[in-house]
Amino acid sequence: MSAVTTPATTRRGRLWLRRLFERVDHWYREHGNLSPVGPLLYLGLERHDGDPCVLPDGTRLETGAWIGRLHFNNARAAAVDADSRHQAGVRFARLLSDSFAELAERARGDLVALDVAVFEGITWLRPHGSTAGFDAQPLPQGPRRWLLGAHFRLLIWAFAPVARTSAVLEVEPHRFRITRRALIEKFGGRRGAQRFARTRAV
Repeated sequence: MSAVTTPATTRRGRLWLRRLFERVDHWYREHGNLSPVGPLLYLGLERHDGDPCVLPDGTRLETGAWIGRLHFNNARAAAVDADSRHQAGVRFARLLSDSFAELAERARGDLVALDVAVFEGITWLRPHGSTAGFDAQPLPQGPRRWLLGAHFRLLIWAFAPVARTSAVLEVEPHRFRITRRALIEKFGGRRGAQRFARTRAV
């Protein structure tokens, strides 16, 4: 006899998966010594272990240089109350712009001493490139991309029940970077943060 999926079992499955992700996130934050930045981001510091590269604004990232590693607060994202995908996008974008505005303030202060010139993260979201100062590139094909894609699809299913099925299928893991210079320019003032929130909501 085949199992029947009901709305109640779907809700229970989402709740169980949320709790699992929240526990994993908590462990990761504790062991990674991550600090909260605004409502949606966590920040850690790592050494760049890739090849030297130059970002679009001319900032050069050397091997071994400090970078700010960004992670999303998935539990907070789950708490965004919305009745539609568009409404969820608008509210999420506002919270994210608040987080980047706070990060810009930190980039002006305590992170200067460590000479953190670049912030980097991996997400399924697609930042609006040059309009927000991001350099976003899809991860190369391989096991890591596949695993991250599966991980992100489960996150969307568990935390964003208003998302359409197509939103899950369209997931494409990207690595995004933004330099300290671009971060302060784009998010250091209220207008820049508001402009980002509007573009992300579209």
